[in-house]
Amino acid sequence: MTKKNDKIRQAYNFFCDAEQQNRIFTLDEVAAVTGWSLTTARTYRSKKWYFFIEETDDGLTCKGIHDTITEDAFIRLHSQRTSLEIDILRPRFSPEVDALIDKARESALLGVQVYNNPLASFRTPGYIVHLIIAYTALFHAIFERRGTEYWYKNADGTPEIVDGDTRAWELSQCIKVYYGGKQSSVAENLKFFIDIRNKIEHRFVPALDTTLSGRCQALLMNFESLLVNEIGGFFVLGQNLALALQFSVFSKQQQEVLRQVQASEYKTITKYIQEYDAKLPDAVTESMQYSFRAFLIPKIGNHAKSSDIAVEFVKYDPDNLEDMRKYEQQVAFIREKQVPVADQGLLTAKAVVRRVRSKTNIDFNMTHHTRAWKLYKIRPTKPSPDGCQTNYCQFSVPFKQFVYTEEWVDFLCRKVSNSQEFERIKSYREN
Repeated sequence: MTKKNDKIRQAYNFFCDAEQQNRIFTLDEVAAVTGWSLTTARTYRSKKWYFFIEETDDGLTCKGIHDTITEDAFIRLHSQRTSLEIDILRPRFSPEVDALIDKARESALLGVQVYNNPLASFRTPGYIVHLIIAYTALFHAIFERRGTEYWYKNADGTPEIVDGDTRAWELSQCIKVYYGGKQSSVAENLKFFIDIRNKIEHRFVPALDTTLSGRCQALLMNFESLLVNEIGGFFVLGQNLALALQFSVFSKQQQEVLRQVQASEYKTITKYIQEYDAKLPDAVTESMQYSFRAFLIPKIGNHAKSSDIAVEFVKYDPDNLEDMRKYEQQVAFIREKQVPVADQGLLTAKAVVRRVRSKTNIDFNMTHHTRAWKLYKIRPTKPSPDGCQTNYCQFSVPFKQFVYTEEWVDFLCRKVSNSQEFERIKSYREN
């Protein structure tokens, strides 16, 4: 271990600590900690450290070193080269792991390229195929790095060979091993796409682009989280991606036309989607890791011209309630003013029945609806607001009747799409 590397390591630890503590410092402090002269520290500041050190009115701060650059990469950065090359900063593993990481990242980026290409017609299937390849390669990289054998074996313990190559685990087996068989929103999102890939790879159903868009977004965000958490922040995909521009709002009318043209194909796949969701607990289907949902809301403020990006994804942080309340206030401030209408957005029982029938193609009737609200105990029998599960049902005082939400419609669609659960509804009788 050379004295030069000793000083570099001391500098690395100093910068990482400063970033974690969000602390302001000076180059004099860096020189004192490392033993470099102030002149040397100034030279490195301009030639080696400029991309992660920011200048403020009170001194210097660090940003983008602790979770992105390893100590080994930081030492390589201080070679004789004066120009910063991204390859210098890349964390290095074994050749096998490095190759699998590259395969995973490039497959994911190819998937995004297909999905965001306005000239591509086979968008969703192409995206799914590339992301499944990406996930498989990433899991293999994780197992390779851990020293886990990720291939099938013969009875004698030797690896199975197919076409001259070791038969590695497919994605389903990787999920089973990595998550230990435990149910999670991320794992269910992945398993959903494994099944849906087999159903749509030979079908041409562009209407599914919007139907699956939330799940597709979650699939990508989950991939990046797994990549960063297991391999490191250097490999984040965001540095290569930009917001996909939209030509116009894809209206409900346009979507309905596509669905009608592709009626048989679309219904086959949407029936599978509803049945798959019906088997999952609400905690999974409502998770952003299973299906991403968001409103695109204009950003407004006093410094619009200084905004760096057009759209930001803000993850809910329960440990930062103050900032979360600020976002809620901003959303409330820019909501479109609406004329108050009694029971706006709510549905009668007859309307609920029509929507469930339309969405599922299942013979769902008023008797089934009555038995459903009794079975799931979402409202009282007598006309009263007391006892209503307000996310599903509310009591309209002016009209003295119960009205229902879209969330109740979605809940029913999931339940009746499961044949066993639908039988439970139909056979329900009060004691």
